[in-house]
Amino acid sequence: MLDIDICQSARLSRDARFDGKFYTAVLTTGIFCRPVCPARPPKPENVQYYQSAELAQNSGFRPCKRCFPELAPAPLLPEKIKHIVQSYYENNNSIAECAKHQKISERQLQRLFVQYYGLSPSDFFHHQRLLQARKLLTTTQLSMTNIAYASGFNSVRRFNEVIKSAYAATPTEMRGTKITEEGNSIQSNTNTVSILLPYRPPFDWPLMLSFFRHRQISNIEKVTETEYCRSFILENCHGWFKVTQPSDKPSYKTKHTLLLTVNMDDFSYLNQVITRVRKMFDLDADMSVIHQHLSSHKVLKKVIQQYPGLRLPSCWNIFEFTIRAILGQQISVKAATTLAQRIAEKYGTSVIETNSPYTEMTKHFPTPEQLKQVDYADIGLTQSRIATLQRWVDYYLATPDVFSKYENIEALEETLTQLKGIGPWTVNYIAMRGLSDPDAFPSADLGIIKALTINDDKPNNKTILAIAEQWRPWRAYATIFLWQSLAIIDHTKISKAPKKEK
Repeated sequence: MLDIDICQSARLSRDARFDGKFYTAVLTTGIFCRPVCPARPPKPENVQYYQSAELAQNSGFRPCKRCFPELAPAPLLPEKIKHIVQSYYENNNSIAECAKHQKISERQLQRLFVQYYGLSPSDFFHHQRLLQARKLLTTTQLSMTNIAYASGFNSVRRFNEVIKSAYAATPTEMRGTKITEEGNSIQSNTNTVSILLPYRPPFDWPLMLSFFRHRQISNIEKVTETEYCRSFILENCHGWFKVTQPSDKPSYKTKHTLLLTVNMDDFSYLNQVITRVRKMFDLDADMSVIHQHLSSHKVLKKVIQQYPGLRLPSCWNIFEFTIRAILGQQISVKAATTLAQRIAEKYGTSVIETNSPYTEMTKHFPTPEQLKQVDYADIGLTQSRIATLQRWVDYYLATPDVFSKYENIEALEETLTQLKGIGPWTVNYIAMRGLSDPDAFPSADLGIIKALTINDDKPNNKTILAIAEQWRPWRAYATIFLWQSLAIIDHTKISKAPKKEK
């Protein structure tokens, strides 16, 4: 339940800390706004508060044309709902499939959404499609056909009908209101779109790029001091994307955003790209909550104070990351990255001709099917590591839903450590950076041990796990903070397995 007094104070002061946490609906105008809206505040008796933009829109209110509610940061979601939403967009799953993957019934899923959003799942995703369509109509020059499919509609006719019914204007008429802020560049190429990805501050973009830059596979991705770029394949969709910060002086609309530029040949996959990129750069985290929880520990508190914008980097593709995690056992980050690049070069798919900004991105990382029964000759791997990779690929092909159905990190660890060569460190590292599990914790990591060592007294694994109990459910963030305490400048010296995994 929203606290009316807190909402009242936040909207009158335009407190950016509450942006995305609630919305103000104005009874006299029929619109709803973000707390940071620059318009004159309405009188209290003319205001209703809603916890989400979807619920405000479902109640008959239209998004404000000045503050653009669809650009507000995403709220901090319960993990179960977060996984459902990601499954719906990232894997193009139906609501029934989402419920199945979460091991709950459709009725339970319905109750969960009604309890949290006040909406059924179908109504919630319907209003998300509307907000996405409005965002693309007002910020891009995509064709109406591409916007319709990118928003999740199955036909242009249905798209036109729903938009006119919801906003009392045709899609063409809505195009008259554009967010043409500096930094939100509009592309003329019909296969390219640039859209803003909001986040809740603080966020240290240079530090995030530094982490990825020391781990880039140069024939797949390119990371500079200002942007991240990579090629991708999603089923039959080919493309590339680039993420950077808006370049010019930001307004309140673009101040806490990243700019995602996507080139693709099928825009029905746009939501999937957006979902993956948001997870990759941890854009949905509410760091104030995490900082408050972890600051009781002296080492973590020091890092948080010095680097409040440090977040948890994730990955683009979970299978690709599992291969990289196995390669990274017992060797440096640089060596593991070199091996991954050789595998991509030898077994990956060549990138088709695109207008990519980086010509060196020539490969897509190989799929599980492409790595089945390969011998990894001339890659530079030991026989034991080759055997582990071969066992893992066979297991992944036989159990493709291994990551979508796990209940918690303990259950996943128990399942995967039955495979020879996969130990607790590997499982937790995969969960932490591959699945963005906030409670994953590679307790035997050398960096964690070193960060928690006092006066040369190294804690054993039992002691480390006991200390980490107070950090739940944010142990993965505690890990990245501990690493940062050791490697403020050079991230390449951290995250190595301490011993051979059986």
